[in-house]
Amino acid sequence: MRYGCLVCALLLLLLSSTVNPQKHLQIAQTYIGVKEATGHNDGEPVESFLRSVGRHKGDSWCAAYVSYCLTIANVNEPKIRSGLARSFKAGKGMIRAVDVLRGTKKVLKGSIVGWEKGETISGHIGFCLTDWNKQYGTTIEGNTSSGQKGSQADGDGVYIRSRSIEPANYFRICWFIPVRYK
Repeated sequence: MRYGCLVCALLLLLLSSTVNPQKHLQIAQTYIGVKEATGHNDGEPVESFLRSVGRHKGDSWCAAYVSYCLTIANVNEPKIRSGLARSFKAGKGMIRAVDVLRGTKKVLKGSIVGWEKGETISGHIGFCLTDWNKQYGTTIEGNTSSGQKGSQADGDGVYIRSRSIEPANYFRICWFIPVRYK
């Protein structure tokens, strides 16, 4: 009997230490509904995200939120941790949005989705909550608005959004980065 209990304990230990390939999404979802304290990129959770990448109260925080979730989940790839969304574009295995739109590439749940604002350094970033279906997907993003009104890249909180790839837009989804654990 004691031998059986030892085997059970070892199995439980093994199962509990197994990597959860969606842990970063589980962490990201715990922040749904978090809002800035005064609408100026502030408040304790927002400032924690910013501090995690060496940024300060008042800075844009979508990339800091993504970085924070990746760090807490112990994600291996991408290795990038930044307060700048466009920094993630250099991540391993980047998938162009136009290839997803054409159906030649697939984007899986948990991937990072990146926006660009024309040819500027400005952008936005979030996580895919669903496998992307050519043009459409569901995301979770920080520093966005809850609906179609308000800023989509500099909003007031963490929300789930329905998004689409629209290559002709000035502010548009341009790339995706897969998330990988060790």
